[in-house]
Amino acid sequence: MIVYEYPFSERIRTYLRVERLLERLLDLQHRDSANDHHFALQTLFEMMDITSRADVRGDLLKDLDKQKSNLVAYKDNPNIDSSMLKNLLAQIETCHKQLSATPGKPGQSLNDSEWLMTLRGRMGIPAGTCEFDLPGYHDWLHSSVQQRQTQLTGWSSAFMPVYKALQLILRLLRDNSSPKTVSAPGGSFQQQLSQGRSFHLLRIEVPTNSGLIPEISGNRMLIAVRFMSADEQRRLQPVKDDVNFVISLCS
Repeated sequence: MIVYEYPFSERIRTYLRVERLLERLLDLQHRDSANDHHFALQTLFEMMDITSRADVRGDLLKDLDKQKSNLVAYKDNPNIDSSMLKNLLAQIETCHKQLSATPGKPGQSLNDSEWLMTLRGRMGIPAGTCEFDLPGYHDWLHSSVQQRQTQLTGWSSAFMPVYKALQLILRLLRDNSSPKTVSAPGGSFQQQLSQGRSFHLLRIEVPTNSGLIPEISGNRMLIAVRFMSADEQRRLQPVKDDVNFVISLCS
C-alpha cells in the first residue's frame, strides 16, 4: 500500500518535513558513493534551514510533556498493560532528557564549521562545488568511504535527539487512529469531522501500482479527497470510477 499523509496544522507539517529529511539523511550517509554523500550534505543543510526557521525542539518538548500527562492518567486503569505503559513513559522521559540537554536550535553548532558553511553557500549555486571552486571539497569526496561516513555521522548526530523524539511523537500520533475502508463515488470523497475530537493528521492508503493519486484538502472541520490518475506525461486527470481506499484520522 502507498500511504499519503495530510497534516491539519503547521506544526505537524513541519514534523513530517523534518522526518522526511532525517530519514533521507540517514539513508544517504550509510551508502558508499561520493555522489550519495554529496546529497547527504545537501540534506544536512536543508535540515539546518528548516530547524532554524521553526521551533521544532520547543514543540517536541511540549508534545512529549502532553503525551506523558495523557499516559499517566491511565496508570491505575486495569484494562491497560502496565508494563507497556511503563516502557512508553520511560521512552518519553529519555527523549525529553536528551532533547532538553541540547541547547538552542538543533544543529546550531554546525554553524561553527567554516568548511561546512562555505560548502553550504556553494551548494545553492548549480554545479557550484566543482573542484576549481572548492578543491578542498573535491579532496573530501575522494577520501575513504569510512572517513566520509564517520564525519557525516558526527554532523548528523546534532539532530539525533530531535529525530528520536520525533519518531516517538509521530508513532503515537499515527497509532491513535482507527483505519477504515470507505468509498469515493466517482472518485470524490468528503467527510465532516467530529468537533468533539481534535485531529492532527489524515492518512490515506491506496494499493501499490493502482495509479490512484489522492489530492487532499481540508481542515479540522472538513476533509475532501479527489482521486486523480497520471497520463504518460504525468499530467493528472480526475478518476471517474468509484474508488475504495483506507482512511485514518489520527488524534
